[in-house]
Amino acid sequence: MEQVFEYLPLLFVAFGAVIVLVSVRGIVQGRRFVRGARRVPGVVTDVATTFTGRGEHLKASRRPVLTFTTEEGREVTAESWAESKLGIGRETDVLYDPEDPTKAAPAGDAGVGGGYGGIVVGLLAAAVGLAVFAGFPGHAGPFGGTENGCQIEHADGTSEPVDCPPGLDAE
Repeated sequence: MEQVFEYLPLLFVAFGAVIVLVSVRGIVQGRRFVRGARRVPGVVTDVATTFTGRGEHLKASRRPVLTFTTEEGREVTAESWAESKLGIGRETDVLYDPEDPTKAAPAGDAGVGGGYGGIVVGLLAAAVGLAVFAGFPGHAGPFGGTENGCQIEHADGTSEPVDCPPGLDAE
C-alpha cells in the first residue's frame, strides 16, 4: 500500500501538465483568432449568464451578445465566446471570424483564452508533485531522496541510506 502513496505525487505532475497544456492551447487559439479576425464597431445587445457550481462555489460567467455589421454588410447577432463585463447598450469594437461571423468577441476581451495564470498553477502543481515524489526513499534526484545516493536494501523490503563505498559516489 505504501507504494501506491509513493507514486501519488505523480498525479500532481500529471494534473499540472494537463493544466499547462490546456492553458497554452487556449492562448494559442485566442491569438490565432485575433490574427485572422476582422474588426468592426458593434454593440452589446444582451448578456448571457451561465452559472456553474453550487452554494458558496457558485460562479457566474457573463458572455455578451454582440450585434454588428460585417465588412460585407451582413448584420450579425452572436454570443461572444470570451467572457466580459461589458453591459447592455455598451458600444465596443468586435472581432469576428470572417469565415464564421458567429464566432465573435469584444476586441478588448478576445485572445484571453485561458491565460498565463493556468500555466503558473500547472507548473506549481507539477513542481510540488516532483518535490514530494523525490522526497520518498529510493528516489534520489535533484529534489531530494537519499542524501548521498547509496542505500542498502534489506530482505524484508525496507531500505536505508548508507555512506557510498570509495569510488561509487553518486553523481
